[in-house]
Amino acid sequence: MKKLFIAIMVMMAVTSCNSFKINVNLENSNGKTVYLQRYDGEKMNNMDSVVAKDNQAVFKVKKSDNNDAFCLMVNGWRRPLTFFADNQNVTIEGDYQNYNGINVLASESQEKLNIFMKKANDIEDEQKTYYYVLDFVKQNIDNPLGAYALYRYKWAFELGELEKLYSLMPENMQSGYKIELAKYVENVKKTSPGKKYIDFTQNDVNGNALSLSDVVGKSKIIILDFWASWCPDCRKANPELVALYNKFKDKGLDIVSVSLDTDAEKWKKAIADDNLSWKNHVSDLKGWGNEAAGLYTIAFIPQTLVIDANGMILDKNLPFEKLEDLISNIVK
Repeated sequence: MKKLFIAIMVMMAVTSCNSFKINVNLENSNGKTVYLQRYDGEKMNNMDSVVAKDNQAVFKVKKSDNNDAFCLMVNGWRRPLTFFADNQNVTIEGDYQNYNGINVLASESQEKLNIFMKKANDIEDEQKTYYYVLDFVKQNIDNPLGAYALYRYKWAFELGELEKLYSLMPENMQSGYKIELAKYVENVKKTSPGKKYIDFTQNDVNGNALSLSDVVGKSKIIILDFWASWCPDCRKANPELVALYNKFKDKGLDIVSVSLDTDAEKWKKAIADDNLSWKNHVSDLKGWGNEAAGLYTIAFIPQTLVIDANGMILDKNLPFEKLEDLISNIVK
């Protein structure tokens, strides 16, 4: 009996050495399904799921040579929480309802990421953000931390520089974000000025299917607008969009707005509150997973593309004054 007990203890010790735990403690998460995710090749897959009990969930993960990031997703979040474990125990704590205030205690890699993200989020100037991120990426160009940082802040980089930095990463580096970065670069090329628009179909506020091709060609010029009711910068930009529409709607301007919302009522309320009077409002209510946003590689919002009557993309993300000048020259 004693030998059996010792054998069991040895097996438990070996199992413990071959695995680590991810301990999740999030206030207000009781009863929510918590998903542990990781890239498997080119797809983000659910590794496991646990229903939070007493605001807690625990995952046991087998150690491996793969040091790529993990992701934690909870029902109701718009995007997953990325972290690096490095085969060590992880503690994730905070409030389910305060995504930006969640703390991750884990490996040395995670500590580097925590410091980096805190400083990057505190920088308000876009150019300073670019230089700070660039320096971090260069320091970590040979590991998944660099790939994640570059993908996370890809909006700060010109296409050519993204391609150059990508080319410096080791070919055999295991990183789902490196794969996503390559796909992002290729898709940006497909929706660059001079390219033909990509069609999509989503439901409008009344649940009726509307395709972009239903609108293209019926007006002299179209603004394809990506936004969301929960996005402060979008709401601040909406008055300018409304002013443009009111000024040029009778001269050949139309707008197609794609919302990255998940709540239909909040989406509809924002349309009414911001006086977005054009009729072409669509969404699949998948948040950042919006399929049209994926086709147009939308990494931040608000974003706009200008499409002419022939379906050609003329420009994208123009400042208000330049956007107004472009529209004025076309509809005159």
